[in-house]
Amino acid sequence: MSHKASLATDRLTLALLNMAAQGLRTHCSDPTSHHLWLSERDAERATAVMLCDHCPVLSACRDTAELRQETWGVWGGKDFSRRPGRKAA
Repeated sequence: MSHKASLATDRLTLALLNMAAQGLRTHCSDPTSHHLWLSERDAERATAVMLCDHCPVLSACRDTAELRQETWGVWGGKDFSRRPGRKAA
């Protein structure tokens, strides 16, 4: 992992920890819906994208995924999942 990606990961982790300290959580960390972000089903990941709207860590999450070159799942309101024959979003 690059230095920039590592720093972005650390920033995201700190933001999530700060939210948790305030008793808050993101939709992706909710035990009833967290599976949507890494689902094999396109429709479930599309639901996750919608649930990301207005998330307080949206930008940090997307930046982290881009710097880490994520290839699967919903990060910061964007579906990074790639399959053979599927164009990148």
